[in-house]
Amino acid sequence: MIPAALLNVLRPPQRLHSTYERLLGTEVELQIVAGTAAQAQEAEQAALTEIERLTLILNRFDPDSELSRWQATPTPHTPLSLDLLNVLRLTDHWNTQSGGALHPGADAFGALWKHATFSGYPPTPSTLARQVSALRAEPWILHPNGSGTLLARYPIGLNALAKGYIVDCAATVASRCVGVRSVLVNAGGDLRVIGGRGVNVAVANPFTARDDAPPLTHVRLRGGALATSGSSHRGYRVGDEWYSHVIDPRSGYPVRDVPGVTVLAPECVTADALATILSVLPPQAGLALTASMPGCEALIITATGEQHATAGWKAAGRRRLLSR
Repeated sequence: MIPAALLNVLRPPQRLHSTYERLLGTEVELQIVAGTAAQAQEAEQAALTEIERLTLILNRFDPDSELSRWQATPTPHTPLSLDLLNVLRLTDHWNTQSGGALHPGADAFGALWKHATFSGYPPTPSTLARQVSALRAEPWILHPNGSGTLLARYPIGLNALAKGYIVDCAATVASRCVGVRSVLVNAGGDLRVIGGRGVNVAVANPFTARDDAPPLTHVRLRGGALATSGSSHRGYRVGDEWYSHVIDPRSGYPVRDVPGVTVLAPECVTADALATILSVLPPQAGLALTASMPGCEALIITATGEQHATAGWKAAGRRRLLSR
C-alpha cells in the first residue's frame, strides 16, 4: 500500500480558475493551485471572504463602508479598524515620498472635471487653485490609540492604494490555506502572485483600446506584484477636448504626458501606489523614486511614444520598441 503522504506528492495538482465582479466594481480573477480540488475551493472561498470584508471597510462608493461612515460623521478620535489605519498610514507615506503626487483628495478634482463634462467647460483656474490650497492641509490626524480625526471637508478616496491592499490580503489569506501551492489574484490589472513558477503578463499598448491589439511587451512575474496605470481610454470629454482620469493633485489638472505605466513590486499595494505616482511625475523623477524602492521596477510610456525604464527592467530584457 502506498503511504498517504506519498500519494499526496504523486497526485497531480488541482487548478482552479474563476472570475468574479465583486471588488470595488472591478473584475477579479482568481487562480489557485492546490493538492486537491477541495483545498483549492477552500482557498478560493477564503480569498473571496477577505475581499468582501475589506471592501466593506475601504469602498468609498458604499455608504455603509467604514471609510464612508467616517466621512459622513467625522467626529474627533473616531476608533478605526486596523485595515483602515494601515491604508491611511500608507497614504501618508506615499504622499510624502511623492511630494504630493499621490493625495487622497484627488477625488475632489475628479468631481469638478466630471461636472465639466456636462457643462462643456473645464473648471476655472481659480476653482482648481482653491481646491489645491485646501489639499495643502493635513487631511486627517491618526492618534496613537488607533483612532483618527478627519480634518478634510472634501471627498477622500483611497483607491490608489485600497485595491492593491485588498489584492495583497486576499492572495496572502488564500496562500496560507492547507495544500495550496500557488495563488494569483488579478483585480482589473492589479496582480499579485504567490508561489508557483510565475506567469507571463502582457503589457497593453496604451495607444490603442482594441482588445485584440498586440501587447506592447510581456513580463515574467515570479512572485510579487504588478500594477498598471493608463490614461488614454478613461477620462473626461469636455467640449472637444479629452482629459485623462488621472489628475495631478498639485495642480488639479489631468495629466497629459504619461499615458501608460507598468510597475513591478514585491507587494501590489506598492505597485499600485507607484503606478499612480509615475503617471503624475516627470519620467526621470518617477524612475528615480522607483529605483529607491527595493525590488521595484517600472516602464513608463510618454505621450510621444518614448519608453523610459528603470535599470532593472532593462537588464531583464523586458523593454521592447513601441510600434504605433
